Amino acid sequence: MKQIKSLMVVLMTVLCVGFSSCNKDCDCANNNNNNNSGTYPSLKVVNQHSGRITSVLLVGYEFNTLSINTGQSQTFALDKGMPSGNNNINVSVTYYYGTTRWVNKNFTFINGAVTTITLKGDGTLQ
Repeated sequence: MKQIKSLMVVLMTVLCVGFSSCNKDCDCANNNNNNNSGTYPSLKVVNQHSGRITSVLLVGYEFNTLSINTGQSQTFALDKGMPSGNNNINVSVTYYYGTTRWVNKNFTFINGAVTTITLKGDGTLQ
């Protein structure tokens, strides 16, 4: 009887560890939508425009009340993952230059890497 209890404890431990590691390490079929590995993309916003960047928006994220002045940058951890995948993500940047203006462009993100976008002097994103 004691051997059966010991065997049951070992079996339960193996099953729990097995399910835990499977959940953490599995390679999901659509890994652009899931970030199970714990590594997420980051977004660096650089301002080369004379205006002041006041917000950055993309699917699942809103960075508001910013004040990124000319020559400055700010990096954001996208640690909630990318709900729409990593490709062709529309990023909208709002900036103030006499009046409030905005510009947007699609970018591709890579888990574990920093994607840099720059508000150029002509008001475009690169």
